[in-house]
Amino acid sequence: MLSASFAHHVYADDVDFDAKHESCLEQISEDADTAYEDALIWQSEGGGRRARHCVATALSALGHPGEAAFRMEKIATSPDGGTPEMRAGFYAEAANFWLAAGEANKAHDAASAGLEKARSHLDLRIVRARAYGALGHWDFAITELTSALAFHPENSVALRVRAEIHLQQNELGLAKADIESSVVADATDIETLLLRGKINEAIRVDAPLAIEIQK
Repeated sequence: MLSASFAHHVYADDVDFDAKHESCLEQISEDADTAYEDALIWQSEGGGRRARHCVATALSALGHPGEAAFRMEKIATSPDGGTPEMRAGFYAEAANFWLAAGEANKAHDAASAGLEKARSHLDLRIVRARAYGALGHWDFAITELTSALAFHPENSVALRVRAEIHLQQNELGLAKADIESSVVADATDIETLLLRGKINEAIRVDAPLAIEIQK
């Protein structure tokens, strides 16, 4: 059994590590180069998965999403990768980085590996659906998102991604329904509002053609 003083010391160290991790991530948006260098130093000093996570995130911000994805997957499989839920989160970040690097197959594989750790992880479902979409597997993408939305029916991101896939397939009515639901769920998301504009424009352009066909 840990002594009270030793337990307090471990807890304090953990809090310090969390605070340093948060500070490191915040610094990335301000100065990614410095954040990357500081994270490398922290990693060399025994910063563990938090330091390695910050290194990977900074690499993505510096325009190296593929390397970031590779490092993030290594964190997910490392001995200090944390709980299954935490490892699933690292896999989700890795999958998103792989997509940013144009590696849809690797994104799919990372998301699938993460879902073996946490089957109901929403972010993993969404990113795997995006990977399916990037690979042209529209039906799989829709099935993935519909499954996720069965448990999270008001998730604005899942609704937006499904709307985008419907748009890609020119299923404008379904796209419109999903994007309006996404806006209701979160009216502040810029990506959602931009996609709604694209869908409305597609409907406007498509309308004269539909009228012509009916004549």
